[in-house]
Amino acid sequence: MTATLPKIVWTKKHWKLKSNPFPSEAIARLGGNDRRENGLLFDPNVLSEKVKEAAEKFVLGAAYSGLRFGYLWSLGVGLEGDARGFGKSSLMQYLVERVNEDFGRRVFLDTGLEEEDADEHPLCAVLASFDMANARSLNAVFYEAARYACRFRRDDDSPTLAERLREELVKIAGTDDTEQLVSAIAKEQEELRGRTLGPPVEEFLQLLCTGDSQKLAQFVDNVTPTKRARSGATYLATLLIMAKAAGIKHVLLCCDQLEDFASTTTSRQKRTLETERFRDYILELQPMCDMLSCVVTMHPRATQAIGDAWRLADLPSYDHDREENRHRVVILKSLDDVARVKDLLSSYLKAYRTEEPPQGEPLHPFTDAAVEALHARSGGKPRDILRKANALVETGAEENWQVIDAKRAIGVLDSLAADDTTAYDVPSSDAVPTRSDLWNE
Repeated sequence: MTATLPKIVWTKKHWKLKSNPFPSEAIARLGGNDRRENGLLFDPNVLSEKVKEAAEKFVLGAAYSGLRFGYLWSLGVGLEGDARGFGKSSLMQYLVERVNEDFGRRVFLDTGLEEEDADEHPLCAVLASFDMANARSLNAVFYEAARYACRFRRDDDSPTLAERLREELVKIAGTDDTEQLVSAIAKEQEELRGRTLGPPVEEFLQLLCTGDSQKLAQFVDNVTPTKRARSGATYLATLLIMAKAAGIKHVLLCCDQLEDFASTTTSRQKRTLETERFRDYILELQPMCDMLSCVVTMHPRATQAIGDAWRLADLPSYDHDREENRHRVVILKSLDDVARVKDLLSSYLKAYRTEEPPQGEPLHPFTDAAVEALHARSGGKPRDILRKANALVETGAEENWQVIDAKRAIGVLDSLAADDTTAYDVPSSDAVPTRSDLWNE
């Protein structure tokens, strides 16, 4: 009788995988090092129609239609279904990265615009998140957006947004002299009309213009939590003025985890105050009101907590079922066919393979029938698919299966179903994960 090998040995030697390629939690921890959880394995083909719709409504809307607020929705599966886990965070991150690669040019061309149109309205994007640890106020979220621009790299070779902006500013100014770059930005500040947040943050501005990314990263990491919570908008405004001086007319702010802002642990008074600040900063104060478009994630639990405050602040409606809101609402839904599930699994498997899979078996160790069973027993929700794929790999490796076939998969999945409440029960607020320190690498 052949001895059973340890599961990691089986995973590496027989399935030729570095480790279990699928996340155990499938909760996007943007900026983390674990590729299974940080959203960087997002495959746009899985949500191709929604990626295209988001590009058209949010990116083109910001550049051409004066969009101020866009809403990325998910509604859940079944009665009272959990509306998280449909890929909102990962799609947002993908959209931000795609925009920043060439200041939106490829997005414009892919939607059908001509070359001259694509050059007319360059824009960049930043990403931030409410969380229960570090960013429970709008100022703190604005700070995280500015910090994202200075810290986030998709990989070691890719530049940060701050580096890209400085490069564009150098082209326009015709010099890389720090003081002349600062002067060019100061001129843009002087030309602002209307209410402003005051002058740029001087030390932050100097570091943005020097091009010393290490010192800039250290600076933004060392700003105190108190200053972030009180003056975060001024840091973002400084970045926006730099973008404007660099010829970037529009900035897309993608804001995740609105449900944390709407948590029951956040007082009603604070939610009302912060919602009113959305209006003040984004619709009334310079340079935000001229440059910034905000896209936020939405689902039913969040709207229950902020609905009254949102309406009282007279902010643009987020109702997903109103015809007049179609231009600013994108709704993510379950994956409706097995081909999308295969694309989802394939993205993770490819990243963790040590050699090519057997010919004709691109999803090895999964059989096609096992993937069909996984789709049928997950409701098509990406988070549930990935979690259950993780469980199948764990069980299969532990029991040394040659492949994960339909019969074995069904046995495992049906045993999980008895305890699986994630697709239908809404967790309590204290079960919501935080996303602190998002952009450390």
